Amino acid sequence: MSSHETLLQATSAVRDAAWRAWGELAPDVLAHLINPTFMGGPRWPAMRQAYRVARQPDRTLIASDGLADPFDDDETGARGNGVGLEFYAITDEPNDNVAATTAFDVVWQASQFAASRGDLVEVVAELGIVTTELWDVRLPADAEDLYRNQAGRVGVMLGLTGPTPPALLDGPCGPIRLINLKLLRLDELAFVVAGGHKARHELAARFASQAEPRLSSLDRPSVLAQ
Repeated sequence: MSSHETLLQATSAVRDAAWRAWGELAPDVLAHLINPTFMGGPRWPAMRQAYRVARQPDRTLIASDGLADPFDDDETGARGNGVGLEFYAITDEPNDNVAATTAFDVVWQASQFAASRGDLVEVVAELGIVTTELWDVRLPADAEDLYRNQAGRVGVMLGLTGPTPPALLDGPCGPIRLINLKLLRLDELAFVVAGGHKARHELAARFASQAEPRLSSLDRPSVLAQ
């Protein structure tokens, strides 16, 4: 076994332990039949693009699996654990087919964005809370007017935290940040676009007052109406 393969296995063990602490971790990963990199998508650190699923009785966690892989041209781990992060979303959507959920699309799109720019972990580490907009996120018909803006994008908040999974892992090649993705309603997105840094943290504080701040529920009321 090469040094790189040893580092990959150690990284997987650390990540899986974090998801397993949250819920029952599915034994298999979700992966593409054809790697999106070969179809013009951004390259992930070790080329491996996959997703993990963990479950509680009424909730599902969907996480990227590969963004924190050690780079495949680095046998020593000196360049760190890939781009230094993995994304996850928590949903209460029915999910016999996890890959067809809104939450999966949110994680998928954010992961491709992070792979394409490489420095997102530094942005989140500096700002704490970040918001952005994502293309090509599927929504049920009754949620379209609540979550999709006129440009066709949905808003998400990055960086809400909780005890499990933790915000930061000690990876074999360096820290790995686990970044929650929280789907924002249109009025919440407009609030942070207009108010910037102060509004982002005000919105995060309102989410923090809820039982599960990190949950992306499609039928939840806006926290601005509370």
